[in-house]
Amino acid sequence: MAADGTFSPVPTGEKSPEGAIGPRSNTGQKGGAGALIDYCTVVLPESSIEDHGVTWLPNLIGQLFGTNGAIVVGSIRNKPWQFYSQSAVLLDREGEMVGRVGLGGNGSTICVSLSGAGCRWVTRWDNVAKAVERWRGKLSRVDVAYDDYDGECLDVHALRERAAQGDFASGGRPPMHRFLSDEGHGTGCTLYVGAKGHKELCVYEKGKQLGLKTSPWVRAEVRMYGKHTALPLDVLTRPLDYLRGAYSVLQEIITGFCTRIRTTRKAVEATGTAMVEWMHRQVGPAINLLREAFGASWADFAEVHIAREGHPGRFRGVAKGDRLAQLMREELCPS
Repeated sequence: MAADGTFSPVPTGEKSPEGAIGPRSNTGQKGGAGALIDYCTVVLPESSIEDHGVTWLPNLIGQLFGTNGAIVVGSIRNKPWQFYSQSAVLLDREGEMVGRVGLGGNGSTICVSLSGAGCRWVTRWDNVAKAVERWRGKLSRVDVAYDDYDGECLDVHALRERAAQGDFASGGRPPMHRFLSDEGHGTGCTLYVGAKGHKELCVYEKGKQLGLKTSPWVRAEVRMYGKHTALPLDVLTRPLDYLRGAYSVLQEIITGFCTRIRTTRKAVEATGTAMVEWMHRQVGPAINLLREAFGASWADFAEVHIAREGHPGRFRGVAKGDRLAQLMREELCPS
């Protein structure tokens, strides 16, 4: 964060041990420039939108995020949300809720908020930045996430110690921090540094959160809020730079970059493995009894009397349908 209180990325030219911060453009990269946009809230003036001939809400969402119908707008209801008198939910093509829209009042603006599940459908964040600028809008919140899939640079316990030592201070008093322990149960620990509404770092054991107790996967999220000053638009195209620039500790330890597709694959691997482990514990004996009772035809019996449509809720927001089945085959039974 800059001395004047505005958000700033790692300075141009700053080198990581690998020789570069990460790609400077996210063109063609589903995950963005080295890190992931995991939450995005945009506020747009109604007058500017109308000046550009955009009067239909689904058209606005399509032009803003370029999702080509992957995100649809639900019915506008007289249900207050975020100081707006009306609101509508955003759904993806799989029927999952991925965001909200606020309308009516609040300075004659429209607020569009996209969750992490919704952000995965956006492939060109540079175009999102251009649309916000064209419509004279502002970013009021952006979450940037970095996934350390193998636990090579992020350690939630080591970072807890550094927070206690005051290493997250930026020339002033150290920010507040709190630590949520899983008390050894393997469900994952979480460290928070900073406070909501301004700038907050959350580091947590992502793989364990998904149910895989042996997973080394750790995620760092920096949640930036434009409460008093709008966030710079290039946070959408340089997310890793802004994440590393949020705290000197992150600038020091984070190397390499992550991608949306690898994160999705890792989520399917961790979630799928955890599901199989649960099935082994909970229904393994029942399956064994069916096998003893019906021999080679036990699978046919299970197909008729046990299997049913749908997927486990634990995969919600990760993948669905044929794509999920394909990733399960590839990640759990690699050739």
